[in-house]
Amino acid sequence: MQKFSAHIRLLRHALAGAAVVLLHACGGSGSGSDPGNPPPGGAGKMALLAGDVGGLGNLDGPRGAATFYGVQGFAVDPAGNLLVAESGNHALRKITPEGTVSTVAGGDMTSAFADGPGASAKFLNPQFVAADASGNAYVSDNGDYLRKVTPAGLVSTLANVGADVGCPATCTRYKPLTVDTAGTIYFVANNTLRKLGGDGQAVTVVDAISSQGIATPAFSFVYLPSSLVADSKGNVFIADRNQPVVRKVAPTGAMSVFAGNAAAAGLVDGQGTDARFTELQAVVRDGSDNLYVLEGNGAIRKITPAGQVSTVRQPTQNWASGWSYSPTGFARDAAGNYFLSALGSSQNAAVLGNPAILKVDAQGVESAYAGSRGWVGDADGEGSAARFSDPRSPAVDPSGNVVVLDRFTDPNTQLLDHLAESFYLRRIAPAGRTTTLVRMPDFNDGMAGTAVDKQGNTYVGGGRRIRVVAPDGSVKVFFEGGEGLPDGLKVLALDGTGSVYVAAGFMEPMAGSPIYVPTRQYSAIYKIGANGTVQRLAGQAGVRGHVDGAGGSAQFSSIGGGTVDSAGNLYVADKGNHVIRKITPAGAVSTLAGQPGVAGHSDGSPAQAKFWQPVDVKADAQDNLYVADRNNAVVRKISAGVRVGTVVGTPGKYGFAPGALPGVIPPPEGIAVNGSSLYITTRNGVVRVDL
Repeated sequence: MQKFSAHIRLLRHALAGAAVVLLHACGGSGSGSDPGNPPPGGAGKMALLAGDVGGLGNLDGPRGAATFYGVQGFAVDPAGNLLVAESGNHALRKITPEGTVSTVAGGDMTSAFADGPGASAKFLNPQFVAADASGNAYVSDNGDYLRKVTPAGLVSTLANVGADVGCPATCTRYKPLTVDTAGTIYFVANNTLRKLGGDGQAVTVVDAISSQGIATPAFSFVYLPSSLVADSKGNVFIADRNQPVVRKVAPTGAMSVFAGNAAAAGLVDGQGTDARFTELQAVVRDGSDNLYVLEGNGAIRKITPAGQVSTVRQPTQNWASGWSYSPTGFARDAAGNYFLSALGSSQNAAVLGNPAILKVDAQGVESAYAGSRGWVGDADGEGSAARFSDPRSPAVDPSGNVVVLDRFTDPNTQLLDHLAESFYLRRIAPAGRTTTLVRMPDFNDGMAGTAVDKQGNTYVGGGRRIRVVAPDGSVKVFFEGGEGLPDGLKVLALDGTGSVYVAAGFMEPMAGSPIYVPTRQYSAIYKIGANGTVQRLAGQAGVRGHVDGAGGSAQFSSIGGGTVDSAGNLYVADKGNHVIRKITPAGAVSTLAGQPGVAGHSDGSPAQAKFWQPVDVKADAQDNLYVADRNNAVVRKISAGVRVGTVVGTPGKYGFAPGALPGVIPPPEGIAVNGSSLYITTRNGVVRVDL
């Protein structure tokens, strides 16, 4: 794992533009469902079984109950509302001074581009926001468009600046902006300061802000996006993220160093260039033209109009917003409160996952202002006291315990489909008590997929092996494959004869990555007999696509979880193709439900239904199938193969609203069925649903 960690921040930066689409619960095709409040509840009920389900979401309401995803830029409008550019939910959100969160425009889990009012407007990836004296908001959308949003939520596009300055795709994604008292919009494009003219055309104000880019030689042509703010006199101040200085650009276009020293970093107060900064993140101003800059270490510094620098908040890593390549939301209201975007835990908030807003009041007291960071970890305990890190592959043993794999080898598995193997096998009792059965010692012992037999033994894949974990936690090898097998086996299901069905795939480089990142896509299915015989049932490792047919002629894209029905048919979630596939005992593969390659949400006949990255499927005693439809944040039911319906969750919403069904759930990562109960794993917890 260490050989990859040195590159992860640059990889995240390179993929940040695409990450918002790839991360679950954002981007992709919409469902046309009402994105507002959940529909009235049904007869069933839902509750947390173990762990925590806080963190990412798109729920409006009181700020303490609202959820966010991808909090990026902030602005305070003249009415004191905090405006939030939210890249993960493709939305502009608003928090009133009274603490009510609402979605001003966009925000229905759909990454798209459209002007119009409120929810009918679409954003690609809103990152930065500024407000003018009339309460209009200006949004930098995906580094491509400058959008205007009126106080009533009407969205219009002012300019396309995506190709405005020649620059690789990785650096066009971020264009911070500000608006001056005359209504002129200034923005940073790579290393230039630009402004939008009255004719909608951008003109250059400063050709080169910084004299150096990222220190890594291979990426020295990339400049981190510098924050900027305009004062009441028409000056523009730039917090340079590439060099530790605050620059001043006069209305004439002349640029000078206002505070700090490009050749010397530190935390030193003083006058102008005698002061020192470390890693500047963002800059805002108050009504008296004092500047406030946020540093990467959490410090907040004040700069008077005369250039005197002082420290108003000492460095702290508490709730600090992540890695230096990520833009950070920062705002200050008229009462002197500061607002920062807060990264959750590293495993709960990959790349753009900022799920919460931190408030620092005028006395320096920190608090969670809105949203929830979500808790992860590996602590055992009762109910919500337990901690999880990406629990997957749930299964129910004969005593009603739920076993799950946990603690993934890479915290960004959900973003990048890295090596989806786990270190822990954990057991949750029916009352919610979590204990850890097995901790695998190192990377080579990762586990993938689970199935439980009638004696309560759990079968797990990982590498070319299948191991059996007894109820007491003892481990033995059930199957050890040779070099002729793919190098990764994931357990899907057990049948009545003791045969184990596994998905198989090879480790391969991530396509399109500028550096080597290993990934494994499972595209073949093998049947391992109770006596160790090996049969390739369908598909071929390393060959991906969507082809129905017999045996090796069939193709899968990326196999998630699976299940076996009473007739011995195997069903798998083919998440890359957005479909559920059926494999007969003879190896004949067909598409049971969904439209190959078409993501979305629609119920109805299996051929008409749409899924959006289904990751797991399980059968009940009547051979109904339940599907963890991850990116729609719902559970679907395929009734006897004749109709697809949504039974848990509300399309277009995600977070956690327990109680009567359908409710709202986080994106499900796995599902298990026991009688009339469903067990759903989410990014950091396990939910029980009684149908």
